[in-house]
Amino acid sequence: MITVADLAGAVYSSGKVFDGLSTGRLDTENFLRSGSLAGVSSRADLALLEDLRDVAQFIIDRHEQPIDADYVRAINAQITRSGALHPGQLRTDDQQIGVGTRYGRHTPPALTEKDLLHLIDSAMSNQDVTENALDLFVELAKAQPFEDGNKRTALFVANSLLIGHGQLLVVPVDERNPTLADTFNDLLAKAYIEDEHDAVKDLMRQHGLTALPRRGC
Repeated sequence: MITVADLAGAVYSSGKVFDGLSTGRLDTENFLRSGSLAGVSSRADLALLEDLRDVAQFIIDRHEQPIDADYVRAINAQITRSGALHPGQLRTDDQQIGVGTRYGRHTPPALTEKDLLHLIDSAMSNQDVTENALDLFVELAKAQPFEDGNKRTALFVANSLLIGHGQLLVVPVDERNPTLADTFNDLLAKAYIEDEHDAVKDLMRQHGLTALPRRGC
């Protein structure tokens, strides 16, 4: 049986790289396993960890469901403490929501429900589950369909595909090599601005895919 602690790598790495989580890797795992607040030094970190814990539990409980627009919106809707005012709600063009990158600002057009479903279907057109997961992450993160929490949502949607196959996708980060996360952010920015997806997918394939621990029921 998969537990939220088994998804600690995805929780920690997404919190660290996407939202500046200051809680350490081991303390994050202990929080997920037992609720321990040792090493959780701020309300912001606690809110972020609680949201990511809820997202992890959501995909564990529902990863066998089809991935469609409702499913993706439901994942974003779990981000209630550290996300947008309207979790799970697609943003609109008049909100002018985007992300600043070192290559310029990325403000993609807002998606309708139909657009989001088309994006999901296109990203899952490969017969290889790992490739579909990587495409889902990049395409969802790039599309920025929600007011906030887009990369977190994208990572856990990708993991909805992978955890049933014994794999976990984490954000490339290594305390011994601080340039790894910076390289990831640089390549993801190029995917946003220059439409170059292969490089960030290659990096995640090399440094982001791990085996998911299996425990007996």
